[in-house]
Amino acid sequence: MSIPTINNSSAAATDSRSAVKLSSGQTTAGSTADNRPASDQGSSTQARTDAVSISTQAVDLQALEARIRDLPDVDTGRITELREKISSGQYIVDSSRLADRILSFEKIV
Repeated sequence: MSIPTINNSSAAATDSRSAVKLSSGQTTAGSTADNRPASDQGSSTQARTDAVSISTQAVDLQALEARIRDLPDVDTGRITELREKISSGQYIVDSSRLADRILSFEKIV
């Protein structure tokens, strides 16, 4: 059996599995010694291929994942803004809000 690759190149993978042999030396029912099912014995000129198709949603997801990988790990603009607020004394920590957020996080986990 030949399975074409996804990128439509002319190279194809081949099935190199061997038939299962019974203790008497015969091959299992439904397959021949050359790995073709019994129904394919007379049709050696017909080639069967399997096809794989990727949905548009999967293609969109791959594009989105690529865009996410390109995003920076750190928001430097936000860091600069916070540094300026802290150094000027404008950054105020609401301890009550912080405690509520910590408690809600612990309840979820």
